[in-house]
Amino acid sequence: MRTGTAFVVGLSLVSGLAFLAPEPPAARSAEEAAVGPRAEADLRAAAVEFVRSLSDAEREKALRPLDHGERTKWYFARGGREGLFLRDMDGGTRAATLALVDGFLSVAGREQWRLIRVVEAINAAHEKASGATTPTYGDDLYAVHFFGAPADPAWAFEIEGHHFVLHAACVDGTVTVTPVFTGSFPAAVPEGPDAGKRPLGAAVEVAFELARALDEAQRKAARIMDRAPADVLWAVGSDAKAPEMQGVARASMTDAQKALVDRLLAAHASLLDEKVADAQLREWRTKHAGELSFAFVGDTDLAKPHYYRLASPCFTIEYDSTNADATHVHCVWSDPSRNFGGDALRAHLRKAHAADVR
Repeated sequence: MRTGTAFVVGLSLVSGLAFLAPEPPAARSAEEAAVGPRAEADLRAAAVEFVRSLSDAEREKALRPLDHGERTKWYFARGGREGLFLRDMDGGTRAATLALVDGFLSVAGREQWRLIRVVEAINAAHEKASGATTPTYGDDLYAVHFFGAPADPAWAFEIEGHHFVLHAACVDGTVTVTPVFTGSFPAAVPEGPDAGKRPLGAAVEVAFELARALDEAQRKAARIMDRAPADVLWAVGSDAKAPEMQGVARASMTDAQKALVDRLLAAHASLLDEKVADAQLREWRTKHAGELSFAFVGDTDLAKPHYYRLASPCFTIEYDSTNADATHVHCVWSDPSRNFGGDALRAHLRKAHAADVR
């Protein structure tokens, strides 16, 4: 493992454990239950700067009403899509866009996002060298939309492209970032100064450790299908399925296994800004007392197909590495009640916009 990768993995796992701590006995105020006034103000300021940076032509592509249908559509593969692409922005708008995206991510999350774009840039160079005239890979083929206005009580932002989709929403000071999709093909950066680094490598190593720690009966329970699926199954799109608690329940595990489950969740949660992740996991910690189940299918070998799932009553996290001889990886986090702003944003739209939303 390279030193830089080890640092990112360590930061991801250690800092993320704070998100898993139980709530203090005293009830939080409405203000405390939100993402936090300073963090929300910083994100709103970044959103203001993004919108301010747009030219008239860029505004036409990027800005949409809060109740626009595009807000709940997303697509993680290559291909055409709506929105304002990084490639079509001037320098100021591009800087403001990347700053806004970074505001929702932790240091580890920003590094993952950077490495995903490194892989896309390498693929783009190979694609161009092969004679392709219309690029399908590129570190600038990511499109953004901003829904509503930063000064409003509710607004949303999305960035979407190959192997990176992030949808963030702010409703009355509470920020959620779900769904989130990340991926990489190949799974490790193939060349250049980052060669060997794996954009999605931190969590899967913990998942392997947990799968190996299961006893025979637990392995059987964790194997929820005959073989690793060709892709993530549970959490894609606006019609994501409600979580299903298949696999081995955390409550039935040994203390050592429970610690590994916590580390695995932390590896995912700590890709987000700490205060965003804390707000996003609060319902799971309090209402559902941290209930989780773990499923694992395939081999604990990066060179062979494998799939794992963390499920709670609130959210589903899936990871798969099956295609292209297990060198094409995908990961998604979905919380159906919070996706695209979820129930809070639906309530806001009904009250403030008289919108017919489901």
